[in-house]
Amino acid sequence: MVNPLKKFTISNVSKKLNKINLKVSLSHQRPFPNRSLLSHYHFKKQFVKIFPDGSIQGGYPKMITSLIDFSFIRSLVADRYSTFGHPCYDPPSLFLLDLFRYIDGHQHMSKFLEILRDKDRGRAYRIYTGISMHHIPSEGTFSNFRIRLGESLYNQIFHTLVDIFHKLEMITFKILTHDGTLYPTWARYKGCTYFCNQCASITVQDVIPKVRNRILYRLNNLSNNNLGSEVRVYTECPSQCFPEDVKKPKIELFAFKLAFSNGEPTKEQRNTAILFGVEEELAKQHLCIQTIRSNVSSVNPDDGSITIQCPKLPKDTDALPCEIGQTTFKER
Repeated sequence: MVNPLKKFTISNVSKKLNKINLKVSLSHQRPFPNRSLLSHYHFKKQFVKIFPDGSIQGGYPKMITSLIDFSFIRSLVADRYSTFGHPCYDPPSLFLLDLFRYIDGHQHMSKFLEILRDKDRGRAYRIYTGISMHHIPSEGTFSNFRIRLGESLYNQIFHTLVDIFHKLEMITFKILTHDGTLYPTWARYKGCTYFCNQCASITVQDVIPKVRNRILYRLNNLSNNNLGSEVRVYTECPSQCFPEDVKKPKIELFAFKLAFSNGEPTKEQRNTAILFGVEEELAKQHLCIQTIRSNVSSVNPDDGSITIQCPKLPKDTDALPCEIGQTTFKER
């Protein structure tokens, strides 16, 4: 029996992309005018390893930049730059950094740039995009880049990527559905309806020993395919603003996974292992703790407590009340 999904293996996709990348490159031949670049993106085809649990060695940024050549972006945006302009960042570098921020779930550009500036944590991002430690872009650089390109041209880059996936047969455009039903909503409001001042700084007790026990349990049961799977640590919302008939939600403190360390663990990974008291246990099995998401603002190693900012805290606390039928939603 022929496996219909075989054509979507990394090996087959990589072979197809060799031809697709060439066609895309040949159809975008306009030279980029500015030769004074603060970064320089190079497409480098690399082997992509997928583990049995579905995780990707190096994550999605490595897989994307190892398979797809983004050099076509220079040709698409060439008319927005001048030959005699000031030194600028290579357009594929900025586009990919913006893309990686969304892919890896960094909500705020400022936080993402902190990682990019970090010698260890930002190394992969810098390598994949051709950015050096001496020329890290600022938030304003990305704002100016989007303004320079405009919405239409920015979308054109995405349309080129969509066309690549169409050629790979990952999307076909054969089925198109939509739901035309309209519901009145409080469109400007995003976040928890029952937030209060406490939500910006919540102290959670006895987290460190509990996480340590979960890590040790996984280390003692690696044969059960625990390696690489995501571990999420939650706490119950402490807010007193919820009505009695509304169930309080769980708040995610942070998420991590155990993974093989490529060489020496980074400074962040070592500090995390020391914090949870599992440095020796991890080192024996050549493993490290990889942080996936975190809402932690401070840690008290003396009593094992941490302080977090609730991720459900709304960004727009000035949103206006909105009436739907007889129900009125108000700020709390």
